[in-house]
Amino acid sequence: MRIHIVTNIDNGKGLERDYRLLGSLLESWGHRVTGLHFQHPESVGSVGGADLVIFLEVYEPRLAEGAPRRWLIPNAEWWRPEARPALDDFELVLCKTRDALSHFAPLTPRARHLGFFSEDRWDPAVPRARRFLHVPGGSDAKGTDSVLLAWERHHIPYPLTVVSSLGWPLRPRNVEFAGRVDERRLRFYQNASRFHLCPSRYEGWGHALHEGLSVGAAVLVPDTEAMSEIDGCALRMPAAPHGAQGLVRTHAVAPEDVRDAVERCMAFTEADLRRIQEAARDAYLTERERCLASLWEVLGERPALRGGSAAGAGRSGASAGDAAVGGGAAGDAAGSAAASPGSAAGTPGSAAGTPGSAAGTPGSAAEAHATGAAPPRIALVIPCHPSTAPLLRRAVLALRAQTAAPSSFEVVVVCDGGDPGGAIRAAAEPGSHPFRLEMVDSPRPRGQFPHCSHARNAGFRAARAPLIWFLDADVLLPPEAVEHALSEHDAALARGVPAVLTPALARVALPPAAWIERSAAWAASGAVEGLAPLLSATPLDGGVPGAQGDQLRPSAPSSESLSDVRDGLPIVWRGLVDALGGFDEWFIGGGAEKGAFVDLLEGVRRADLIDMRLLTSVRALRQPQKAATEAFQVHVHRGREERERRAREIGHGARWWRARLAAIRAALSPAVMAAAPDAPAAERLPDCSPDAIEARARLVRGVRAVAAPALRGLYGGVVVVGEAAELLARDVAQVCGLAARVASVTGLAALPANRACGVLLSGVLAGATEEERARVLDQARRIVKATGPLLIAEIAGGSVERGAGTAGGDAAPAAAEVRVRVERVGV
Repeated sequence: MRIHIVTNIDNGKGLERDYRLLGSLLESWGHRVTGLHFQHPESVGSVGGADLVIFLEVYEPRLAEGAPRRWLIPNAEWWRPEARPALDDFELVLCKTRDALSHFAPLTPRARHLGFFSEDRWDPAVPRARRFLHVPGGSDAKGTDSVLLAWERHHIPYPLTVVSSLGWPLRPRNVEFAGRVDERRLRFYQNASRFHLCPSRYEGWGHALHEGLSVGAAVLVPDTEAMSEIDGCALRMPAAPHGAQGLVRTHAVAPEDVRDAVERCMAFTEADLRRIQEAARDAYLTERERCLASLWEVLGERPALRGGSAAGAGRSGASAGDAAVGGGAAGDAAGSAAASPGSAAGTPGSAAGTPGSAAGTPGSAAEAHATGAAPPRIALVIPCHPSTAPLLRRAVLALRAQTAAPSSFEVVVVCDGGDPGGAIRAAAEPGSHPFRLEMVDSPRPRGQFPHCSHARNAGFRAARAPLIWFLDADVLLPPEAVEHALSEHDAALARGVPAVLTPALARVALPPAAWIERSAAWAASGAVEGLAPLLSATPLDGGVPGAQGDQLRPSAPSSESLSDVRDGLPIVWRGLVDALGGFDEWFIGGGAEKGAFVDLLEGVRRADLIDMRLLTSVRALRQPQKAATEAFQVHVHRGREERERRAREIGHGARWWRARLAAIRAALSPAVMAAAPDAPAAERLPDCSPDAIEARARLVRGVRAVAAPALRGLYGGVVVVGEAAELLARDVAQVCGLAARVASVTGLAALPANRACGVLLSGVLAGATEEERARVLDQARRIVKATGPLLIAEIAGGSVERGAGTAGGDAAPAAAEVRVRVERVGV
């Protein structure tokens, strides 16, 4: 791909470093990169058109003319509020920090978190000393005046090196002014100094700070919004508001606070410094991998690495890619290029080696062996903010009545925005339940509104179980919910079709105040025996989104293939959640964030990797909440529009989605096997290789090509008969716009006459005797309305839904043959 990077490419400061790092990285991935100075628009004619134009901080529209894609990587402190209309010109606005995202997200739905990376400056050969380093470069906004005043006023005796091309009139003792130095000398200063001072007024994750983390230094930063999200910093200094610049507030660190931080640094023991070095180095590598994976994702294609291995970077030195590509940003990229893309909100997950992979999971067999206890099979992740704490208490109390063994499940309650008043912890009462309940704090990155996506991501990462059930704080689960969910999960694996489950939903038909009052006595006592009388006396609307209410069968565990779900509470393998990138953190709430995640699952289903099923034996109850504020509804409306746009891209097979599917295919099998209760179940999983998936798709298309013309224009429902016929029923419903139901051969006799407008027999007559064929055909004709079609699909060599490696598959799907005939009943 031809990429133009537009910025101040030769200013000798951060923008030039940004350009060289990003350009070198993209070139190492096989792209052709050209740098353009934003003040020289006439130069664009000499380099030809571009497939993508990336603007770093600046914007010159003439340099983007004719480019099909244009991105902006802004710095919030340099973006003028009056330039808001210019944001509409960009496909993506990629923010280096979540603080910057909080400023740009209200301005455009295209804003998303990218992250930040700098060159790895680690050099273990340089001896470390207890000295301080401050690198303002050519900027006067790095808090240099506070640092120099601290050394001057308080006579700090410890050595300090200032690397700056500016002239500073204050020249305290014990301060070395290095001026402008070359890269080799700067690397020496960075590795030799154990303490790096970075008291910037505002920092969009600057290079001096990030490079300090890369060398394992104790980095000192202001305690402000942007800095608080940077992991690995040794100390955070108090900072007072200093003014405003661009979209952000600036802060200043007082010289006295610099002095106090210096004294605390000198009190660190050698053991403390070793721990700080490890934490800083780990934070640098983690953020670098996260940023590269996010960039890989938004490019929508796997990078074609050149000149070396794609092995991951080591924790204590340069990666194999550093040596192969020649160091710098390209080496950094090669060291992390094996990371798979993350979420659309920039929460990347890898197909292997992530917290959700089959090996190395917190709830893995290795940990279970070490602790002497089996990990739970399923984790219930519940985000909550203080306003819904009363509903959370009722949700948690209902879980005490579960018929499943308490050791088989765990509950992770995530405090959305923290729990400063303790209301959430008081409602959850950790330690007082027979099951494991863990509390997780999740800082709210988008201001006052609930941010369920961020909280759900934090919750599933904290869970130990290989299966994740994403719930809400206002959902009551009936006593059989966990037991039935696990039973149906096992049944899906036995059928050879991995299935994502979601329960039927109904709503308590009471106003919020009336529901709280009616359930107050039960919530105060905590007695699980009072749950059933409460629900039996509480009116329910009985409705289930998607008109699924008639499918509820509250008895033995049961489920049905689900053609559409818009308000689901999905039960997903954690490895698949990682491969999908978790929940998109652009969305604030209002259901669009869950809907966007379900859209991703729907795309995986269309690729024939999974099935989605309604847990028809479980009806979850939605407790009533107060109506959202008007300001919140504005964000929800924008979120729904953005969700619809992304759903269209998934449905049309956009390039970014095709790239994501490659990671999902690699992650699905180990994720499902980690959740399988025993080895035989894992062996029955379908072959998820691209060839097997395409072979199964060809068989389905062969049946569908005949079924669709025969069924179009009819009304009613079509019955699909055959072993494991769920996938074919789903496709019939989607193509023909009909309600498709699945029935077994023995279940045909129980269906009433004129039940369906058509019947599709999927492979059930293959190998049958003449007597069996006649009996099945007579039963099928009886339930079809007059003039309805009866489609007979015979699959030679195996079932249409099953592939190689599946129980009952006698031959590879490529060798199977599809024979379809249509019979008009009553004509």
